[in-house]
Amino acid sequence: MSDGKTEHRVGALSDLHEELPITATIGDKLIAVFKLGDAIVATNGTCPHAQGPLYQGDIEGTVIVCPWHGWSFDLKSGKCEEDDGLALELYDVVVKGDDILVRL
Repeated sequence: MSDGKTEHRVGALSDLHEELPITATIGDKLIAVFKLGDAIVATNGTCPHAQGPLYQGDIEGTVIVCPWHGWSFDLKSGKCEEDDGLALELYDVVVKGDDILVRL
């Protein structure tokens, strides 16, 4: 049974580095893809707190800090450290050859 999600190419695996995410716009969503060691994580690229450019934030381990107000989000769980009511959307990632695909 299909879950209704579609795979969208967001970039090349060879272009993804731990210090710099890949971003892509799919429909009306800005998606950011991060390399965390051997894991690849995709989430919304804007901060759910005030819609700042989260993808431009500093990464400390698995936590990204929004450059606008300093709110912190765990990239593996999506949880916000400052507000339990906020969380990042996390998306399934599929790698096919050198293509990074995000399922939305």
